[in-house]
Amino acid sequence: METAISRRELETQLIEKCWKDPSFQKEVISDPKGVFEKYTGQKLPEKLNIFIHSEDANTLHLSIRAAPSNLTELSDEELEKVAGGTDLLITLIASVGATAGLLVSGGVVSGAIQTKKSGW
Repeated sequence: METAISRRELETQLIEKCWKDPSFQKEVISDPKGVFEKYTGQKLPEKLNIFIHSEDANTLHLSIRAAPSNLTELSDEELEKVAGGTDLLITLIASVGATAGLLVSGGVVSGAIQTKKSGW
């Protein structure tokens, strides 16, 4: 039975597996896309790049994720409504709804990855 897991859950499982299994860690660093395809049972998009590297006690790696697609600036009309105090509640409700929808959908890659088995 296939279950959907979030990107964060997938990352957590991957890291825990790497900590427990040095040979798996070597494999995933040398061929991350192949390992993901092997363990998820899915062919990943050809243009998708996956970079995995390990960090030590003296190194910190940070990633800047792609901005959400619904991240836009307010139009002059929308700014006037907020500045004038009208429709503020509607704007806030719409913003909260859009943010909640983004969080529920999961974000950057595809929201959820279908796996044939639970975990690595």
